[in-house]
Amino acid sequence: MRLIWMSLFLALGACASASGPVPQAELPPTGAITYLPPLAEVTLVTASGQREPQSDSSETARINLANALSNAVPADAFDQSDEGQERAKFLAIKLEEAAVNPGPVQTSEVDTPEHLVALIQVRFDVESSASKLLQGGLNLMFGGVPGPDGIDQTAQIALFAQGTDDLVWSRTFVAQDPRTPDDAERLINELIAASSQDTEF
Repeated sequence: MRLIWMSLFLALGACASASGPVPQAELPPTGAITYLPPLAEVTLVTASGQREPQSDSSETARINLANALSNAVPADAFDQSDEGQERAKFLAIKLEEAAVNPGPVQTSEVDTPEHLVALIQVRFDVESSASKLLQGGLNLMFGGVPGPDGIDQTAQIALFAQGTDDLVWSRTFVAQDPRTPDDAERLINELIAASSQDTEF
């Protein structure tokens, strides 16, 4: 019986942890990139496993990410307009649909568009103090990790074709806390480095 519980504990622990980028398309396509305003969602995970959106924290994270991106790329490579914000939301929906119905992630060299649009979105779950206390006290015996999918702290950057909005490349990383300007800056730099290999601004 003790061996069974130990195995369960190790399995749940593996689900709760993540390290390094999630393997997807190997290299980004070449081409000039226009970055859209980053999207951010900060959620509080309660002791019961419910996720409660944190609008103020999400806005803080969004501002930190946008400021970091503005400092990292040329002004003409960052579309901060209202249209850019709406396009980011639209492409986020397309990205969600692509995750449900995955297709080719990266175009061939022949089909690679000359101009690309980059979407950055960050999901950052914050575990409540009550949840931490409950999970620790129960020693992961009842539920293991908060919420149905564990703690989600991920940052994704995706490249779309400028004219068609077709998804051509995507990669997901473990996110640092975007509510902190320094962490947001490090995260943006990591995402840009991953997406702009051999790419012109």
